[in-house]
Amino acid sequence: MMAKTLYLDPDTWDLQLDGNGDLRIATGPLAIAQDVASACLTFSGEVWFNNTLGVPWKEEVLGMRPPPGLIQSRMAAEAMRIEGVVDAQALLITDRKTRQTRGIITTTDNHGHKTEVTL
Repeated sequence: MMAKTLYLDPDTWDLQLDGNGDLRIATGPLAIAQDVASACLTFSGEVWFNNTLGVPWKEEVLGMRPPPGLIQSRMAAEAMRIEGVVDAQALLITDRKTRQTRGIITTTDNHGHKTEVTL
């Protein structure tokens, strides 16, 4: 079964309509990439219907100095929850000048497609 999700505009992270005025749908590797990004940006406890989802950003990351491996493992674990993902590797890149950290998550789906998501 091919992955499907609502398409989110990459610039605004908002829903879009297709040519018929219906909600646009993303499929395949794009759907998995979007779902991985959404999962890794979700704070633990934020999803009302399943408070086990999400990364413990408040509890373990924000305002603290966790080792990069902890953040990477939390993001990879969250990516593995996405249906169709069979492997996930996360990497953090920190720009010391701007003090910004970016996460790159590389996933492999059950069809062998590799997808890279940058957060």
